[in-house]
Amino acid sequence: MSKVEKDTPIEGHDADGIREFDNDLPRWWLYGFYITIVWSVFYLVNWHVLAEPMVGHKDQYAELQAEEQEWAPIVAKNASRGPSASEASTDPAVLARGKEVFQGNDQLCATCHRDDLGGMVGPNLTDELWIHGCSVSDIMKSIVSGFQEKGMLPYGSGNKMSDKDVLAVASYIISMKGSNPPDAKPPEEGRDVPCGENQSPTAAHHHEQHD
Repeated sequence: MSKVEKDTPIEGHDADGIREFDNDLPRWWLYGFYITIVWSVFYLVNWHVLAEPMVGHKDQYAELQAEEQEWAPIVAKNASRGPSASEASTDPAVLARGKEVFQGNDQLCATCHRDDLGGMVGPNLTDELWIHGCSVSDIMKSIVSGFQEKGMLPYGSGNKMSDKDVLAVASYIISMKGSNPPDAKPPEEGRDVPCGENQSPTAAHHHEQHD
């Protein structure tokens, strides 16, 4: 088969007057393409095949440890001196504020729990099962202290909230009990336990790992 000369149209390759030529691709394009292939193989092996990545893992772990050390004093202080309340608010204005904060970008609550509280990375906050206590006071403390080992900073994102907003978010979560959002995250066996039956509806019912 004879080699097609450069800058000569290929016979039969014509679409709406646009003709195809058999010219070589630029060297820089080919080399870039080859590099992406090699890189993709390395990435696949490094992150998805090896038990411990050769690159990246140690640096990320060091960053996580540094953040945990930075937040440890704040977590300890908040856990012991956080806001509390004996009853959740049912005031429509307070619940509206709680929803606004929960779904906003400052605290990142919905990022892990979804806008409808059905759970994604974090647990479903609308059922009868809880992880860290179901009273409104427990929920408020969970919001304030966070759970760094599970990826939740104090106040969800680390951005401090006022006590009023903490109560508003906790009250909003309690108000969403039994809303049954579609495709809610299933309970985690061995972690989620039923809320205490001796708790009142206004002071109980909700699941924790909050923002």
